[in-house]
Order: sequence, then C-alpha cells, then structure tokens
Amino acid sequence: MAEQSAIESKERPVRSARRVQGTFLIAFIAFVAVNCYMAFFTPVQFDEYKFFYRGWAWWAMRDLRNSSQVHNVALLGSSLVVSAMAGCDANYLKKNLDLTQYHNAAYLDHRLRTTFGGNFNTFNLALPGQIPSDAYLALRAMVNCAQRPDVVIYGIAPRDFLDSTLASPVDTEPFKYFRRLVNLDDVANRMFRTPLAKLDWFLERNIYLYGAAMDFQLAALENAQTLLARTIPAPAGSQPFTWWDRTKLLPGYLPGELVPDAVMTQPISEESARTRYKDNSQEYIARYKSPDPLTYKTQIFFLKQMANFCRKERIELIVVNMPLTLQNAMILQPQTFSNYRLAMQLVCFENNITYFDLCNFKQFCMTDFYDTVHMNGLGGKRFVDMLVNCLSFDGRSSSAMALAGQQLQRSIMANTTRGRTL
Repeated sequence: MAEQSAIESKERPVRSARRVQGTFLIAFIAFVAVNCYMAFFTPVQFDEYKFFYRGWAWWAMRDLRNSSQVHNVALLGSSLVVSAMAGCDANYLKKNLDLTQYHNAAYLDHRLRTTFGGNFNTFNLALPGQIPSDAYLALRAMVNCAQRPDVVIYGIAPRDFLDSTLASPVDTEPFKYFRRLVNLDDVANRMFRTPLAKLDWFLERNIYLYGAAMDFQLAALENAQTLLARTIPAPAGSQPFTWWDRTKLLPGYLPGELVPDAVMTQPISEESARTRYKDNSQEYIARYKSPDPLTYKTQIFFLKQMANFCRKERIELIVVNMPLTLQNAMILQPQTFSNYRLAMQLVCFENNITYFDLCNFKQFCMTDFYDTVHMNGLGGKRFVDMLVNCLSFDGRSSSAMALAGQQLQRSIMANTTRGRTL
C-alpha cells in the first residue's frame, strides 16, 4: 500500500507536466491555425486610420481624407512651419484658427496665385515634432490617400537633425500614427535601432495577430464603451466628463491627444508681439547639448529617401532652411550651425533638390517670433513673402509652380463644365 502510494506520488508530477505540455501544444496549434486563417482570409476588416488617441497626425489625416478638393502643394515640417503658416493666416484672415481643423495656407495660396497665375490649394501637413523620417512617412501617407501634390515645400531646422533628446525615429508622435498607414519594409533597418524594437517589428510583420493587436484592443474598447453606455446610462442632468476635465485631473495622460478648440491661433499685432515673446533657450540647450551622429545620419538618409520618392512620383521637392533667431543659433555654436547649413546645401545639391536658405538674421527681428525658433503671424508673413520671391527668381521652381497652378486651374474648369453639362 505504501509502495503504491509512493509510485502514485512520483507519477502525479509527470502526469501534470504532460497535461500542461498537451494543453500548451493544443493552444499553440490553435493560435497558429487562427493566425494563418486570419492572415490569408482577413475575415475582419480593420480601419487602419483609427488610433488610441487623436493627435496632430490623426487630425491632419482626417482633414485630408475628408477633403474633396485637389491639393497641388503640400507643406511639411515641424512646429516651426505650423506656427509660421497658422499665425500668418490668422492675421491674413483676421480670425482665430483651430489647428485641429485648419490645415490650409490661405496667404501662401494668395501669393502663389498672384505670382504664378492659375490656382493653388495648399495642404499643410507640417506637424509639431516632425523630423525627416516623419515627413517622409507623412508624404507617403498623403499619396496613399490619392492626394499627390505637384510640389512639396519642406521646412527644416537644426533640431530636425541634431536633437539630443531624440533617441530613435520611432519615438516621435507622428511616427506612432503613420506606421499604421505606410509600409516600412524599405526603411525598417533605419527606423528600428535597438534589438527590442527590431524584434517587435519582426513579430508585427510576420504574426498577424500580433500586428493587429492594436486593432483588436480598439474594437474591444469600443464594444466595452457601447455596452457600458447601454447598461449604465449617465444620470439625467449630469455633465459629461470631457477632455478638458481629464487634462486637469491627469495632465500627463495621452499628452499628444487633442480635441477641437484645444490649440488656437489668433491674430497678433506688433505691439502684442513684444509682450508675448518667450525665451525658451533652456529647452534648446538640452536639445543641442550632445547631438548623436547616428541620429544625424539617419535623418539625412530620410531626406534622401524623400527626394527619391518625389522623383518617382514626379513631385517637385523644395527644401527651405527655416528662419531662427540669432540667440538660438548661438546656442548651437557658430561652427556647428555653419556646418549644418553647408551640409544641407551639399545634400540638396547632390540629390538634385531645390534648396533655399531663409535663415537670415538681418531680415527678421524679435517681434517676428513667439520664442527663439517659432515665428508668429508677423514673421510668418515675412517668411511667405521671402519664400515666394525665391520661388519666382529660381527658374526650376518658377516653372514647377506655374505648371502646378495651370493644371489645377484646368482641373477646376473641367469639373465645373462637367457639372453644368450634367
């Protein structure tokens, strides 16, 4: 009896281990079967434009997808471009602009029409924090929406290539959204720098259920919210918990998320510009402290990738070195800043990119800026005027602009005639 009990006690762990192994094997086979079925037949159609939060990139693509107009010019760049163009238009249109909804460039279009003739409709795809890798993905996402511009104007600045606080191209807010919209196979080796990031990309690329994890989570969240709304309705007369309430309670939660009226630009006068200037030197001391050579090379690579993509799509690419204050350039150190300007000029020359350096400290004054890098409406107008003058004096750019304006004008006239006939 004792011997039998001893034998059973020895066999129990063995049977338990076999049971666990059998369960694991069944679960693994089921996972592989479901993964293969969904990968080949895709019975569930997900919306790739959905995301956990609605940040700058989400709002821009929403506006672009909902637009029925043809955009023959696209703007790319960081918050330097956003601030300059939005501030300029707020002054030009004499009204406040909601930047979650407004992605136009009214004054630029006006100057282009009066200078080159035809018609112009610019879409501003510049986003805060956008670096060349983001700009490359943003342009590809725009083309994927059947919105191929004839001309792309891309505003760059030293921060885009020399930001010490940027660990990897995958860390930016625009990248987190655009990776859902654009195939990254051709640039994955440059995007994912750490072994963990490369492993994550490999699993996402080769295991359907892993790659669609966010889509399943979003679907589950939507269903849960719908169920809660039906089973536990809000009490009558209660005030809903808004985005504004949440940001006050949890300011660090989803910091990139925006709602309408969250970011407004208003007209500015020279008098108010003097009082609104903010010295953000400390931020850029941190950004310029110790530039990473690999980050610089990576972003140069993506600038070249953008040039190759534009050639393939027959898009005229124009790169503009954005105006900065002398105060900001001195933080970077004069020699480093000079080397940056020469490097940009050389890269654009070698890749047949039209390049304008508008960082002229004598042409801009302190009242043209909100801080050491961001232009206000006054500086934005000055910048647009200088840009259009450069475009008109450069033969290649002038021809590209005139052709783009004529093509859009003919397209509008043809659609108008077709509408009258119908």
